[in-house]
This record gives sequence, C-alpha cells and structure tokens, in this order.
Amino acid sequence: MLQSKPDKSGYEYQRTGRYFIQVAGSLERLARAELLDLGANIHTEVPRGFFVSCNLETLYRIIYTSRLCQRVLAPLVSFACHSEKYLARQSASLLDWTSLFEVDSSFGIDVNLSGSKIKHSLYAGQLVKDAICDQFRAQSGRRPDFRTTNPDINFNLHIKDNYATLAMDLSGSMHKRGYRSGPSDAPLQETLAASIVKLSGWDGRNPLSDPMCGSGTLLCEALMSWCRIPAAILRENKYIERFPDHDPKLWKELRAQANQAMRELPDGLISGSDVSATALAVARASLDRLPYGRGVKLVKSRFQELPSQAGRCVITNPPYGVRLEESASVAKIYNDLGDWLKQRCPSSEAYILCGSADLASQLRLRAWWKKSLKNGDLEVKLAKILIR
Repeated sequence: MLQSKPDKSGYEYQRTGRYFIQVAGSLERLARAELLDLGANIHTEVPRGFFVSCNLETLYRIIYTSRLCQRVLAPLVSFACHSEKYLARQSASLLDWTSLFEVDSSFGIDVNLSGSKIKHSLYAGQLVKDAICDQFRAQSGRRPDFRTTNPDINFNLHIKDNYATLAMDLSGSMHKRGYRSGPSDAPLQETLAASIVKLSGWDGRNPLSDPMCGSGTLLCEALMSWCRIPAAILRENKYIERFPDHDPKLWKELRAQANQAMRELPDGLISGSDVSATALAVARASLDRLPYGRGVKLVKSRFQELPSQAGRCVITNPPYGVRLEESASVAKIYNDLGDWLKQRCPSSEAYILCGSADLASQLRLRAWWKKSLKNGDLEVKLAKILIR
C-alpha cells in the first residue's frame, strides 16, 4: 500500500501508481482474470478486492471497459486508528484536502467499517467531513457542500482491524451501467449478470435466449459482451476527471478507441421473452439505450408456450421464492423449465441461476457443473445443463 509518511498533498499514489479495485463477493477469480487481461499488475488479493498497480492508460481502460469490477479507489493515506478522536485528528492533519478539490465543489464520503473500535459508520464519516470542511474554512473562510448523493467528488474511508485508509473514488459504482430506466422486481446486479455470461463461455456461435428475461439485465450484458460495448459507455464518468493526474486527451483517446472496437449485432443472435408486459417494457427501454440494442427481439409469452429452440445457449434467472408460501409454485416453475429445456431445446446448453442447490435439483436434469455465486447477500447456484 502506501508509505507510512505520505506526501501531505495526498499524491503518494501518483508516484506508486497503485489502486484498490473493489469487486462483488464470489467474483474475485473472474475479476482477477479480467484485470490481468486489461494490463493491471495485481499485488495483493483480499476478500472482495485487489491492490493493483498500473499506468494511466490501463487505469482508464479498467474504469471504462471493466464488466466485473465494482469501484476503483486511489488510496491517499493510511494509518492505525483506534479511536474517533484520532480519526478526526489524522483526517485533518495528514492531507491537504484543499489541493484535491475546490471549495465550490460538492463532496461525499463512503464509509466501510470492519473489526474497528469505531462502531458507527455515519459518525466516522461525519468526523472526516468536519475535518475537510474545517480545513477549507481555515484557508478561505468558506466550506464546500457535502452531499450524500451525486457529489462532484467522492472519498472513501475504510477501517479494518483498526487500520484506516482514506481514498479518492475514481469511478463511482461501476455496476451501474446507465441502461436501466427505472425500478424493477428483484433486479440482477449487472456485474453478476456479466459474470454469468462470462461463465457460460458464449461466443456468438449459437443464438442466445432468456425465456424469463424480466427487466432484461442478462440480455443487456450479453449484448454488451458480444458487441464489445464498453461497460461505462452510458455512465457519467465524472469522478476520474477530478483525479489530480487526469489526462483529458488520453482519456478521450482511450474511450474513442474502445468505442471503435464495437461491432453490430447479427439478426436473431439474442432474444428474450417473459410473461409480464411490464417487465418487457423495462427490458425494451434498457436495451434501446444501448448501441445495437434494438436488434434484440423480445416476445411476451410463457416459456412453456415458446416454440422449439434447437442449438441455443439458454441463460436465465428464474424466481427464487424466498418466502415459504412461494416454495411450491417456484418448484413447479423449475419442474416446467427442466421439461421445456429437455423437450424444446435439443442440442443446447443452459445456464440457470438457481436460488439454491435444492431449486437446482427441481430442474430434474443432470447438471454438468454447479458454481456458487452471490446475488447480493443471497447464496445462489449457477447450473450448467447440457441438452442432447
């Protein structure tokens, strides 16, 4: 990580080129491979994250194109922290906050605590906020605005086992692609959907379909994967522009290069269906926001009534039925899905995200493999089914 006595300006990372990459639980192996492919050097792996080093071009590539990473942080300073008073004192003395942003800009602070004597994340954030505002007031007589949503610049305080790190957020929430048009029932996080497409190994040789597509997240991620659409093409990406080392010309060139690598979607390659007209409307709106998304065909239908789909890659996320009264109806859906795959999808592969291993058995089909994943805090299973 950082030197024990960093430059007070907080620019230690400029000399080391080191960053912390957050990832969702259970996606570390896939995210590691992606980061290596993008050119990062991984120094340390921890649960849900990696300490990496890279040049500016690779940093931009990660922020703009990574499908599996959650957030990119530039550590500013680290220190042992056993009390609230010490956190306040170190936050005020170790960094020149006025060199990182202007008083007319708004700022926010995300806080993560684990194994800390400081128990309240909101209060820890308040202490850092006050240290920042007091420093600005002492220098200029004014203080910047603090915002909990959509600030101009965002910082992160992480305290684990009484060791604190203050970092600058360079990316915002990377799972928020920008294609979702509004709320939907039990949406699948985009990074998890991208990982499912990745684990399927789908390469476009066979058509891909989702017979219970809901709000369309799996379809959107499949579209972005095959068409090589950068994951951040619709995001605002404003935080990286506050990075002291930011190179606007290089940032523009890298985005243009990534955008030029996109390719059109062949007719009929990706399709989806759902019984809910409301869900399909959300899916249609999300797909239409993406390049080539209008080429994804959507049909309103119960999957049991769909025609035969031979030689397909079927990827879907059936309902889980976490409430007891739903268990029988959900089991019936899994029974029907297994029958439909066997009878209507010959010579196909299916990747079913099941709410549990018990639900996977309700498909009544032999799984080629099952992989454990996390959908938020819920343990789920991705089952690969080969239909002959």
